[in-house]
Amino acid sequence: MKKVLTDKMYRWLDKYRNNSFLKRISTLLIVDILVRASNIVLLPVYLRLMSQEEYGVYNYCLSIVTAFSVLLNFGLYVSQSKYYSDAHSDEQRKVVIFNIFFSVTTLMAIILLPIYLFKLDYRIIGLLFKNDANYPLYRWSILLALVVSAYTVILSNFYVITEKIRLFRKYNIFRLIGVHLVVLLALAFIKEDKIGIRLLYTYIVELAIILLFSGNYIKEMIPRIDWKIVRSSLKLGIPVMISAIWAMFSNNGEKFFLEKHGSAQDLSCYYLAFAISNLIIMVTQSVQNVWMPRFLKEKDIRKNIRDTKQLILKLCAALAGLSILLLFGLYLALQWRIISPDYWLTIYILPILLLGQIINGALIIYVNYFIYLEKTHWGLLIGIATSVVGLLCGYFLVAIWNVFGAALVYLCVQLVYSLLYYLVVNRSLKARLLAA
Repeated sequence: MKKVLTDKMYRWLDKYRNNSFLKRISTLLIVDILVRASNIVLLPVYLRLMSQEEYGVYNYCLSIVTAFSVLLNFGLYVSQSKYYSDAHSDEQRKVVIFNIFFSVTTLMAIILLPIYLFKLDYRIIGLLFKNDANYPLYRWSILLALVVSAYTVILSNFYVITEKIRLFRKYNIFRLIGVHLVVLLALAFIKEDKIGIRLLYTYIVELAIILLFSGNYIKEMIPRIDWKIVRSSLKLGIPVMISAIWAMFSNNGEKFFLEKHGSAQDLSCYYLAFAISNLIIMVTQSVQNVWMPRFLKEKDIRKNIRDTKQLILKLCAALAGLSILLLFGLYLALQWRIISPDYWLTIYILPILLLGQIINGALIIYVNYFIYLEKTHWGLLIGIATSVVGLLCGYFLVAIWNVFGAALVYLCVQLVYSLLYYLVVNRSLKARLLAA
């Protein structure tokens, strides 16, 4: 009996040892977990160096930067994935890479220059904050953050679709060490506005690392403008960008209403819970980074459907286990005062956000079908419907239940997103299978 079990275990290990997909996942996950876990491990340090109010406002600013940076790459990371995978020669792939870079840079300049020259950004801040939150002090830091974040998405996507796993791993390690080291030293020794300091030094380091790694990116370009690629890329990417606008309202609506109705302390507790739960998305994104190139290259749709279902089931089980560990870890950190007792409210809203993030994680994998089927315009319609739900729920629930209302709004939004995406993708897949 013992020999039978041993033989089965060795066969199981050999099966997974020879699985290239799992090797790539483990390679990326090790580094990504280090990068993402560092954000969790170092949270107590950041919470000591920033007041509760500063931490809350900083994360609200960061969520705005993250949301707008997705808009500023105009959904072209999706076009880069699709058309790079579809290209039939190295030359064509290099032309695709250049035209994506050209399009992002040109469009970003067209959008940002008038906004900052005519100070339209002050009006946007006036809409998003109930006060100016000392915006003039870090106006240029936010501009830097927007530009750097947009290029970070494109560069990261480049490493994923070209399957340059070693470079991607090195890039993330540099970000891990460089950002935390410089930012923590700056927060410890510079006695000025902590929000502005953290924003400025984070993105100066991010920019330096992008420039350091840009050589490999530039080598993969042939500087030739192809208007057909530009038009096709925008046709595929713009619906993604517009979807992101609506997603910004639905996924960040609860934060907007919490900033309006709650205090900076409420924001800090919510963002602490959100930062911890976001580890779920980081792990999912690591899996997605390996899965997407394989998914897009596979032309057998039935195999893609079967493999995607298996991946989502296994991923959700793993994320549920990780969620339990995160809850237990937060409890111990609060109990042992590693994290200030002022954040005890966090542990009550974390389970709601973890559930929402698991649903969101499954959705990240499922959304690949929209790129595969070239149905990105459906994301726009779903985004509009979901943003309406998110804004309505946020308007009523956050005013009544404050932080708990915000967490429930996030969960409701993820449920609506998942249901609508499932219905549309399922219908599209049935139509494709019948036509095959």
